[in-house]
Amino acid sequence: MLLLSELGGASGAPPRPPARSAGVNPAALAALLLSLACRAPEAPLPRLGTLPAFQLVERSGRPLTSASLRSKVWVADFIFTTCGGACPAMTARMARLRREVPGDVAFVSFTVDPATDTPEVLARYAANFKADDRWLFVTGPQKDLYALSTEGFKLAALEVPPEQRREGDDGPFLHSSKFVLVDRAGHIRGYYDSTDEDEMRGLVADITRLQAEPVS
Repeated sequence: MLLLSELGGASGAPPRPPARSAGVNPAALAALLLSLACRAPEAPLPRLGTLPAFQLVERSGRPLTSASLRSKVWVADFIFTTCGGACPAMTARMARLRREVPGDVAFVSFTVDPATDTPEVLARYAANFKADDRWLFVTGPQKDLYALSTEGFKLAALEVPPEQRREGDDGPFLHSSKFVLVDRAGHIRGYYDSTDEDEMRGLVADITRLQAEPVS
């Protein structure tokens, strides 16, 4: 027996077509999928240089070598503990950065004043910024540190002769205020102005991109 609803109701009126459900327009969906499929993948970060092998000393007294940083994405800077200007701001910014990125990224602060910045001095300095084990503070022979800065990272590092020092300078050492992003194979992948918040946000984004790269 047919139901009245199947005959159009008791009045005998013809059945109404089913209401059209609201949803995604098929043509619009197809266009969206096509645009996504045709979008070019994001270009990888450039390789701006390869760091040389090095062997230095961490604040713990343990050796730190380039090999021990392999398989890690890491961020480097150059500082000295008696700096009266840029260094405290750089180190505070590095401390913020450490809190903003995942736990498998390393941070490495190299001193440019190893005569003063012994492992014990660096350990006290690191404690002031609540540095953990993945933030390394590194010293060693001055010639090796300066060669690593200038020849490896391509960043200035020098001791200003006494006769050229001026009152009001940050200290007797000149060095870059940039942060450097290094990949798991020891390639430099970016330089970032530590005083520029837009560049710091870019650094966080680029760290994420490097972590997604396959290990070569």
